[in-house]
Amino acid sequence: MSALGPSAVATVVIGGGILGCSIAWHLARRGHTDVLVLERNDIGSGATARSAGLVTRGRLHRPTMQLVRRTCEVIDELGAVLGEPVGFHRVGSVRVAVSEARAAELAAMDRVLEEAGVSVRHPDPADVRALAPWVDATMARRISHVEDDGYLDAYQFTRAYAAAARQRGVRFRSRTAVRAIVHDGTRVTGVRTDEGTITADAVVDAAGAWAIGLAASIGFALGTAPVRSHYWITAPRDGWPREHPLVYLPDARTYTRPEVGGLLLGVQEPRSRTYDARTLPDDIGELALSDEGEDWAELVDNASALRTFIPALDDLPFAHHITGLSTYTPDGHFILGRAGDVAGFLVAGGCCGAGVSASGGIGAALASLVLGEEPAVDLTDFRPDRFGTIDPYDLAFRKSCAAARASKLRNT
Repeated sequence: MSALGPSAVATVVIGGGILGCSIAWHLARRGHTDVLVLERNDIGSGATARSAGLVTRGRLHRPTMQLVRRTCEVIDELGAVLGEPVGFHRVGSVRVAVSEARAAELAAMDRVLEEAGVSVRHPDPADVRALAPWVDATMARRISHVEDDGYLDAYQFTRAYAAAARQRGVRFRSRTAVRAIVHDGTRVTGVRTDEGTITADAVVDAAGAWAIGLAASIGFALGTAPVRSHYWITAPRDGWPREHPLVYLPDARTYTRPEVGGLLLGVQEPRSRTYDARTLPDDIGELALSDEGEDWAELVDNASALRTFIPALDDLPFAHHITGLSTYTPDGHFILGRAGDVAGFLVAGGCCGAGVSASGGIGAALASLVLGEEPAVDLTDFRPDRFGTIDPYDLAFRKSCAAARASKLRNT
């Protein structure tokens, strides 16, 4: 084992995605550097690499907003540590609500933002057209604009977390699959990998969709399920600015952001596909996530609602369809904290499509728990045991997790 790395460390972080790397960085910046991050493939190559990378402060849930605020701090912090920007595009975000229900939700979100000290503007439809020329907001009951929101390359951001952690002494090992958590019945003693066992005082399970099986290895049923996410990318269009705000259209279940002169367009379908975590391959690239006929039909089915806001929709040349695998919970909130009756085992999962936005806050919170401290953010709503006795592989439970994705644009 010595040729492959340490056989004993203070803390093992399972998963080299954006959450695992953020946790490693936040431990390192607190001086806890005896940390080993284990990734079954390459750092940032799983769900993180397929993320749309949105970083938005607008949330109805205050603890989630606090987690996102830390991410916004980390963007500048990592840039200073590494001596180069991490690729954040501060383009702002615009939310356009037409129906009375969506307008009421947006008003509630604005109140939460303003209470948190975040500036919110309310432009008129002409202002929206100046910001995003392809948007028709003339029917809107309410429009909100947050100037400090934006997007980033989630893969680049994850690598930045990892690079900063390495500078402080954290070790990373790729191509090393963890198969089980090792324990003595009362506390964690390490992890079992394909190359052997590594002993540890604490283990953080941040393995994304594979976290479910790892938690099961110590008898804890993790209340989350793998749910397919997807978005489309159009070809560049002449006359449109290369950078413009993220646009949220909750009445059309759609969000957009700039993408190299075109649009990245995501649609929240009413019934997302979900998967049995026990059947997942080691590499997400081996999982058939796309069905070309059904996926394009989803866009066509939503076209009439979209044309209200995007009059040029039928003229847009769609060039790519990107699929990924997120983990959702029935209530749409993360799973964060100490889990089960085995001491030293912690979980950071159930990203609910917001892992990039909240990565900084999640990293800081889990680092505090590893160090035996209470986090700055109240994690009560994210408790791993809040769903009671559940079977994460049960189809009915998985469908309840998929339903949370369908309402994501409205309540987060």
